[in-house]
Amino acid sequence: MSKSKAPAKLPALPYTEPLSVMTLKGETHLVLKPDAEIRARIAKFAGLHALDSFVANLILRPKHDGSVEITGQVEADTQPICVVTLEPFADHVSEPVEALFSPPEVLARLVEELEEEDEDAPIDGSPELPDEIVNGQIDPAALAVEFLILGLDPYPRKPDADFPEMKVGEDTISPFAALKALKTDEGKG
Repeated sequence: MSKSKAPAKLPALPYTEPLSVMTLKGETHLVLKPDAEIRARIAKFAGLHALDSFVANLILRPKHDGSVEITGQVEADTQPICVVTLEPFADHVSEPVEALFSPPEVLARLVEELEEEDEDAPIDGSPELPDEIVNGQIDPAALAVEFLILGLDPYPRKPDADFPEMKVGEDTISPFAALKALKTDEGKG
């Protein structure tokens, strides 16, 4: 009998502030400004050297079917690590937020309607489903972190960073020429 591997544990979210949807009475304006300790956890989670500021201005609008629409903006001053120099540098993220959370019964109805519309339609061609309201709660803080990460450049590069030129003897060659030369040398052996 072989032991099965336990599923990989997901890292704990760096910033959460669950909110009961039952407490929402009409349009709610929410401003999230985590303190330095929480920003440090978010920076680590997002792979940043530092997160100097982070503000999420959100508007929560309850819908008649129990869903909650969230719109707004995330603004952050970040310090990503440059992929060329491996040094941190200052950058700014400004990311619009748009999300819809729905109760499980609304999600089930939407999925059923999609299946009835066209059973042969590819899944990736269907409209995006809302996120689920879990145990009557949504987490605007976790959503704001998600949108911050979506706004980060996956390959951050300092504005003045260039790949260093390579020299062979007295000739300067581009990194791509150097790779081509390596490939050509491998073929000769």
